[in-house]
Formats: sequence, C-alpha cells, structure tokens
Amino acid sequence: MSRIAYLNGNLYTMDAARPRAQALAVERESGRIVAVGDNEEVRRAAGAQAELFDLRGKTVLPGFIDAHIHLQATAYRSHDIDAAACTSADEVAQLVRERAARTPLGEWVVGSQWDRNRWPGRAFPTRAVLDAAAPEHPVALWSKDGHLLWVNSLALERAGISAETPDPPGGAILRDGSGQPTGILQEGAAMELVARLIAAPSPSLACQLLEETCAALLRSGITAIHDIEDRGVYELLASLRTEGRLPLRVRMILQRHPLPELRAGLLKADEEDALLRIGGIKIFADGTLGSQTAAMLESYEGSPSNYGILATPEEQMRTLVREASELDLIIAIHAIGDRAARVALDAIELAQHQLAGQGGSMGRRLRYRLEHVQLIHPSDLERMHRLGVIASVQPYHAVADRDIAERYWGARHRQAYIYRTMHERGIPLALGSDAPVELFEPLRIIYAAVKRTDPESGRPSWLPEQVLPLRAALYGYTLGAAYAGAEEDDKGSLSVGKFGDAVVLPEDPFQIPPERLVSNGIQATIVGGLPVYGEV
Repeated sequence: MSRIAYLNGNLYTMDAARPRAQALAVERESGRIVAVGDNEEVRRAAGAQAELFDLRGKTVLPGFIDAHIHLQATAYRSHDIDAAACTSADEVAQLVRERAARTPLGEWVVGSQWDRNRWPGRAFPTRAVLDAAAPEHPVALWSKDGHLLWVNSLALERAGISAETPDPPGGAILRDGSGQPTGILQEGAAMELVARLIAAPSPSLACQLLEETCAALLRSGITAIHDIEDRGVYELLASLRTEGRLPLRVRMILQRHPLPELRAGLLKADEEDALLRIGGIKIFADGTLGSQTAAMLESYEGSPSNYGILATPEEQMRTLVREASELDLIIAIHAIGDRAARVALDAIELAQHQLAGQGGSMGRRLRYRLEHVQLIHPSDLERMHRLGVIASVQPYHAVADRDIAERYWGARHRQAYIYRTMHERGIPLALGSDAPVELFEPLRIIYAAVKRTDPESGRPSWLPEQVLPLRAALYGYTLGAAYAGAEEDDKGSLSVGKFGDAVVLPEDPFQIPPERLVSNGIQATIVGGLPVYGEV
C-alpha cells in the first residue's frame, strides 16, 4: 500500500503519549496515520516508495474540529440578504427593497443577521417597516442569533397568524397594545409557523453553496465539523458524499428530535463512513441572550417580568434525554441561560440514574453536552463536572456579547462565559464557532479564547481572568472536540491509527505573541494524508 510521509516538521500531536514529533506517515488508501516520530522512524515506516513532503520546520497541528456549526445556514448566508452590517431597521429595509425589486411578485424575500442590539434604541423592529419596503412580497428575516424571525404583514397573512393566534408552546408571537402581531416571532415553535411556508433553494443550488462553504472551511484549517441541522441537510451532504464532492468530515447532530428515525436504523447506516456520520440529537432548552429569550433563574436586568423562554418543557426534556441515552447517542442541549442549564442537568442526572438502575453504563457513543452554557449557577457548574457533561462553547461569543451581557444580566455577567473556570474544574471543553451566528475562523476564535477580545477591535480583554491557556484552547479545537463527537479514537490527535488530518502553520503558535496568532495564517490543510488546501 502506498504511503505519504511528512518530514522535518514541528508537530504538536495532542497525544499525551508523545506530545511532540518531527514527522508522520499516512497510508493513502485508508487515510490513517501509520507512524509518528522522528524523521528516521517515519522514513522506515513509510517505506522506500513513499511520497515525501518536506515541512521545512513548519508547525503541524491536528486538523481543527468545529464542534458547533450550522453548515447550511452558513452556506445560505452568501445567497440571501445579509443584514449583519446594518445599523438600523431602515438600513435592513433598504436591502429588502433592493432584493424585492429583482424578485418576482409574490415570491419570498428572505435573509438573516440583523441585530437590534447594534441599532439606536435597540427596540424590536415591526412589520410596518418591511411592509413599506416590500408590500407585494412576503418577507422573512432571521436575527443574527437565529432565535427571532422578523416578518411583514403578507408573511403573517400567509401563515394565518392574527391577533387570535395563540402562542405555540416554546415560542412567542410579539404583539402590540391592541393584541395585533408586531411582526416578531420568538423561538422555533413560533418561527416555524412562517418558516414551513418558505421553499428551500433547489438541491443543485443548495449543494453548490454547501460545497463552496466546505472549501472555505478547509482554507481556515477545519478538517471536521459537528453540523447541527436537520435531516434534509444530512441528505444533501449524503448526495455530495456519493458524488465525491464532500471534502471534509461531518458529524451530524440532528435537531427536531428524530428519535424514531434513529431507532429505525438511520444511525447504523453510516456508522463506519469516514466522512459523514450521524451522531446524536440537538435539544433546545431555551433561546438566546441577544433576543432576551435565554431561560433565567432571575429576571433580565431592567425587565422584572422577563425570565426568558423555556423552549422544551421540563417533562419533555427528561423524556428526550432518557430515550436518547438508551440509544447511546450524543445529546447536545442548547442552554444559554442559567435556568436552561439547570433543567438540562436535571434531565441528564435523572437519565444517568435510570441507566444505572437498569444495569447500564455510558456507551461508546453516548456524550452529554451543554451547547453554549453562557451562564450557569455555581452549584450547577459543580454538578456538570460530577456528571461528566461536556461544555461545547464558542469563545467568540464572549467577544461579541460582552456589551449585551452586561446590559441584560447586570452583575451576573461576571459569572458568564467562564471558560477558564470550567477548564480548571476539569469540565471537558469542546470549541466551535456557532457559524453563521459568528465567524468560523479557528485562529481568530482561539485568539478570542486566549485574549477575550478581537485583535481588530482595540478593546481591552473582557473578564481577563477567564482567558484560556493556548494549549487548552488548541486541545478544545482538536481532541476535546473529537471527544465531544464520540470520535476520539479516529480524530483529534496525530496518533497512529487515527485519520491523517492536520493543519500546517508557518510559525509555532507557542513561540509568537498572541497578537500574531491570527496573522500566522493557514499554510496548508491536510485530510486523510492528502493536501486539500495550500502548499506544504
């Protein structure tokens, strides 16, 4: 079998048994590592016919694994209206007006990324603004965090939403003083009333956008992702996989609770696939900070009646977690507010007790994860450690959310985004981006983890006592993320038997100032031993 050898490098393997090395060899057919060590060891293992690459002293890390991304939503951002740069509702309306002018009458105008927290007054926008911009098109615009949907009157009419429409469980229809819908729908259950009416792009366009986004991820050094989306996205990725157009590894964590499908065998169908696997389910415990729908133990600052929204009722949460545990799945629970974290941990603890009572134990694939875990009560933090729950966090949120955390949580903000505390308590960390909510560039996100600011902002570190050590941040983006995906035997470190996925950096990140982490750049990305981006 042919082999590929990378020599004369500076390897940080993330393998405790051999943390540093000079070279590695990969078997071309399987894409797995067959040797890690010094040049001579690897040359011997690779054989005389091996293809050789000279790293010339450059640094090699395991390929980055984004433990929390929404791939299709990220891909669609380039196709739909992108309101991220807008600083007012009127600016968003202008984008809508321009898109409507080139859209056939009656067809949907859709977009995302608006953020009222960046606007003067920070008030929720209304349908009237969109009515003026596109009176003959239904309009649906998702907020930056994806937990609010801003629609116009025609969209409400098509969805049958009126003053008489009750709030669906786990969601809310914002209303004006006379009880009429304002045009803002909060959380999935309410947003789905409109979203289900919007036709998806054609499969060919969707696959094209997914393929382009995968290429961008590779350019950022990402070789694997945990994609948190629905069955439809999985089917599109499966078609790319069949056609040989899926260039990185995808661990699907399906939302919308598809437990019957998983029981029926979908999980086993691709268990051995090296590129595309289904691994678990996503459950929403609450909303988000920016939308003020994160579920709180105490009310929001300045809003004594607002405790957020518990998106999944407690009894349903307990049932879902128990049933998923019995299927030996990854259970990723979106929990941003401290009440949401408590409800999630209550369900996890109960499920663990029930499994133990049935004579069971934590299976090979079973992982309990809290996604985001932006605010958590100290007693629940201790419980998180005791229960072995993974903190799947996105360090750039601590940069992007600093102002609204102080505004909406008041003094509680000092206990928010406590990544260093989690690390020191021994809570497993998995790092990711939450794209398209935030950017997906690992080096910039790692900088956010170790400096608690953005290099271009000029702002000082926010809560600097919570910075992560660089090694911990890199671990969370590699082996920590692999563990969170129940794939630590295949990914996350440069170890014999694992996939030969790696990233090449021009300079050693441990030997340069943190300010140069981002500009250090990605020289090359390697998947299964083969360079797929850049030059080695």
